[in-house]
Amino acid sequence: MTRTTDATHTSMSQVWLDVISAVDYLSRGDRHGLTVYDALEEALRWHTAALVAGGDEFLAAAEASRLPWDDPDPLRSVVERLVLHHPPAIDEESTSPWAIHHALKVWVDQMADQYNDGHQWVHPRSGRTMPSVLMLPFKTGTQ
Repeated sequence: MTRTTDATHTSMSQVWLDVISAVDYLSRGDRHGLTVYDALEEALRWHTAALVAGGDEFLAAAEASRLPWDDPDPLRSVVERLVLHHPPAIDEESTSPWAIHHALKVWVDQMADQYNDGHQWVHPRSGRTMPSVLMLPFKTGTQ
């Protein structure tokens, strides 16, 4: 792997951690029941709407707000639209994985702005354990 590929892989991993953290937080409150599949569908719907609109912000907003209420599999439908409207791969930044990564990054940033005061989402750290209650120093009322 080259250094660029490692950086790209790390960046993609970071975005997926952000998505999971955002969904975990939002599904417990502001967007009860939100799943990672819902987040991916919404991100790709927004991305595809921007492709279809071709720079027209009003048209992009109208396309993005068109919710698939009667669609039995909205994620499948939005992936089909992405494939239909996504230009053929010329370089690394025009591939479908890059489009999915970019769409998720935009979604994560939008959710952070809207629901987390613009702050990044907190990720769990591996190997971090909470101290046991039995290990905490015992304090009495007298000193």
